[in-house]
Amino acid sequence: MTTDNAGQIAYWNGPNGEMWAKLREKRDRDHAFLTDALLDRSNPRPGERVLDIGCGSGTTTLKLAERVAPNGYVLGIDISRPMLGVARRRAIAAKSSALFAEGDVTDYYEFEPQSFDLAFSQLGVMFFADPVAAFANVKRAMKPAARLHFACWRSPAEHLWAFVPESAAKPFLPPSPPADPNAPGRYAFQNPDHVKNLLLQAGFHDPEFEKLDTQIFAGATPEEAADAVIEGGPLQRTLTDADETTRAKVRAAVTERLAKEMGPNGIYLTSAAWLVGASV
Repeated sequence: MTTDNAGQIAYWNGPNGEMWAKLREKRDRDHAFLTDALLDRSNPRPGERVLDIGCGSGTTTLKLAERVAPNGYVLGIDISRPMLGVARRRAIAAKSSALFAEGDVTDYYEFEPQSFDLAFSQLGVMFFADPVAAFANVKRAMKPAARLHFACWRSPAEHLWAFVPESAAKPFLPPSPPADPNAPGRYAFQNPDHVKNLLLQAGFHDPEFEKLDTQIFAGATPEEAADAVIEGGPLQRTLTDADETTRAKVRAAVTERLAKEMGPNGIYLTSAAWLVGASV
C-alpha cells in the first residue's frame, strides 16, 4: 500500500480544511460527548507525555494538556495548516503548554523514540494512506508500557448523522463505483477485525473495542438541519464540486427527509463510533 497521502494533505489544506477551521466551535459541540468518553477511557494522568494524532483545531490537545498538568507534555500533530493555525492561537490565548507540529505521522521522524506514555486520536487515524506504517511509526515513539486510544466511526448504516442526509442526496448525485471499505476515509476503520489486524501488524497488543452511540443536534428545524449537514457536515465534501441546480435539489430532498426526524426539541441524529484501545 502506498504511503503517499497527497490527496488528504491537499484536501485538509484547501477550502474544506479552511471550512473545518472556521466551524471549530460547532464540531466541538457535535463531538463533545465522544471527546469526554475518549478522554476518560484513555485516562491521561499528571506528568504524562501525550501525542494527539490528527489534532485538528486543538480541542483535544488542550484538554489533554489540562489533564497532564502541571508537569506533563502534549504534542498535537496534524496535516492541516488552517486548523493548526487555530490550534496555536487557542493555546496562546489559554496560556496552555500544548505544542503543535505539522506533519503526517506516517513519515514524521522527529518524534523522540520511546518518549510518549499515551498516543491519542479523536477521528484522526482513518485517513492514513498506509495505516500499518503510520501506527508502527507512532509505536516507535511510545514507551514500552505506553497505551494507544482512539475513536473512529463504525459502519455508515449505523452512523445516521451522515447516512440519513447522504441517502437523501444520493439520487441527485453522479453514480460512483463501489468504494473499497478499507480505503482511507471516514469509514476505513468500521470493521473491528480489520483494525485489529492493522494494529497487530504494527506491533501493538491486546486491541479492545467499545461501541459508543451519541446524539448529535442537527437543528431546530428541517431547514436549519439541512444547512448544518450541507454547509459544514457530512455533505460538505460530497457537494464541493456540485453546481447550484444540483445543490438546490439536494437541499430540498435533505430538508424533506430530515423533517421526518423532527422531535419535540429539534432534530437529533445518531453517531456511531468505536472507542479503541491497545497496548505497546
